[in-house]
Amino acid sequence: MGAPTKIFIVDSDESVVAIVRAIAEEMQVPCESFVQAEAFLTAYEGNRPGCLVTEIRLLGMNGIELQEMLAADCSSLPVIFVTGHAETRLSVRAMQNGAITVLEKPLSLQELWDAVRQALTHDQKTRRLDAKHSDVRRRLAHLTKKERHVLDLMIQGKANKVIASRLNVSLRTVEARRHQIFKKTKTDSVAELVRLILMPGSDDDSAES
Repeated sequence: MGAPTKIFIVDSDESVVAIVRAIAEEMQVPCESFVQAEAFLTAYEGNRPGCLVTEIRLLGMNGIELQEMLAADCSSLPVIFVTGHAETRLSVRAMQNGAITVLEKPLSLQELWDAVRQALTHDQKTRRLDAKHSDVRRRLAHLTKKERHVLDLMIQGKANKVIASRLNVSLRTVEARRHQIFKKTKTDSVAELVRLILMPGSDDDSAES
């Protein structure tokens, strides 16, 4: 079982920390706070589910830099920004980087509650999708290069005889490779294979023969 969801706070403003902790307690979600981004990065386990509430202006690394550092580490942790010094340039940059929202202080309890709930829901959906993509990649990675050639023609709707002619192999060879494709990808039909292949994130190179 993976680590439980947690709400992280990076802000030296005690009033913000208190509000987020109250929301976390009401939602029955663990909460952990940090004054500086560097301390959070040292403690954060890269794939821990949850969300991050952070001030844009921080001592040391600022909130935008923290967001970009997480992205560079391939973390999908959703970020909610709060700020007492709203700047359009920084707010736009935060949203372009994928922030859930940017809220101005003093915070509205309802707005922050809604943002945290949205962030946690977003995180759950992202992780479910990532898990599906990982499963697809694992299945496709089991195919040899020759099986992948047959698969490519199968999803184009080509008949076995056409595939055999295109690849200059026997019909029996094509049938054997089709059998292995269905077995390795755990599918039962070409239609199911097409859905698998068209799933975003499933275009990794297959194994060599």
